[in-house]
Amino acid sequence: MNNQQNNITLESIAQQKAAIKKRLDSQKQKMSALSNDFIAPLKPTAKKSSAVMGLFNTGMVVFDGALIGFKLLRRLKKVFK
Repeated sequence: MNNQQNNITLESIAQQKAAIKKRLDSQKQKMSALSNDFIAPLKPTAKKSSAVMGLFNTGMVVFDGALIGFKLLRRLKKVFK
């Protein structure tokens, strides 16, 4: 049996807690910055035709993603039958 005792004090626990809280806060700031960049609103365009084409492209990407998702679900359904 190991007879050595670890010297754990309230001060060391408080220091560890502060260090962990600091790391968590920095990670939270990084995650919020990444999510804000990801969900940022679209930049306004100078020309109306560019805005219409941008909306068309966005619509096509959404439609294409939905179509691919539907095809994948159908294939997975066949696999698990």
